[in-house]
Amino acid sequence: MWVKLSPVNNFTPRAQQVLALARKEADRFNHNYVGTEHILLGLIKLGQGVAVNVLQKMGLDLETVRMEV
Repeated sequence: MWVKLSPVNNFTPRAQQVLALARKEADRFNHNYVGTEHILLGLIKLGQGVAVNVLQKMGLDLETVRMEV
């Protein structure tokens, strides 16, 4: 018997969290897709990880980035 797995199952738990948060952000904007802007918002909302560290080291204020998106 074959079990069809979602491609999301191949991601780390943190990446799955980011994608879930991105989906919520897309829903909040009434978008029927998850785009890079939603993923960025998901990364910021999670508040940890390499992406957030890079943004902060670049001197970006995460709340300002979130508001601009």
